[in-house]
Amino acid sequence: MEKIWAYKFPVTVSPLTRAYFEGSVEAAPAEVAPAMRALIADPTDTKAAATLSARPEYIGLIRTTCVPTMIEGGHAPNALPQSVSANVNCRIFPGTSRASVQETLAQVIADPEITIAFQDNGTLESIESPLRSDVMQAVGVAVHERAPALSIVPGMSAGATDSMHFRAKDIPAFGVSAVFMEPKDEFAHGLNERLPLATLDPAVKQWETLLRTLLK
Repeated sequence: MEKIWAYKFPVTVSPLTRAYFEGSVEAAPAEVAPAMRALIADPTDTKAAATLSARPEYIGLIRTTCVPTMIEGGHAPNALPQSVSANVNCRIFPGTSRASVQETLAQVIADPEITIAFQDNGTLESIESPLRSDVMQAVGVAVHERAPALSIVPGMSAGATDSMHFRAKDIPAFGVSAVFMEPKDEFAHGLNERLPLATLDPAVKQWETLLRTLLK
């Protein structure tokens, strides 16, 4: 498991993630902005990639990640385990196949006695949605009605969403957040996951404006 934890998949910069870094670099923390600029200029810059990978909010935007999350083995406290299994959670960069990730893990582990198998959890391989000017324009109208000075920057979620079912069929899908809150207060998937009450009504109005603009 230590080998998997230590391994870093190759860096990938797609049109969407490039647009994200270009749009957010000016407001990025001083210790991060130079790495963003360096990666935009040269996706093979290992120093820039290491800087961004060290921060959880960026690592899933530049490469596939695989992390051991659960280990199970043995049948009694006083007996040697006859078998051990481990769950490795992978967040795969769009356009990367599961087969290639599994092959990479096998090479990293380099132990023929260890079997690697895909556990179906309902996720699908899917492509990245292309940037569309009509969608960006509609988002701008809706957001600026609520916050006129806010910059609109496209981004890619590092987690799976229901849009994978559409993207797997070559249907572009876009997620537009209407939640205004500090990242440190998000606690996504935690027992204390929450939304500020103050963001709910403005979020509904933002979505209404967005849909009406797209329908024009």
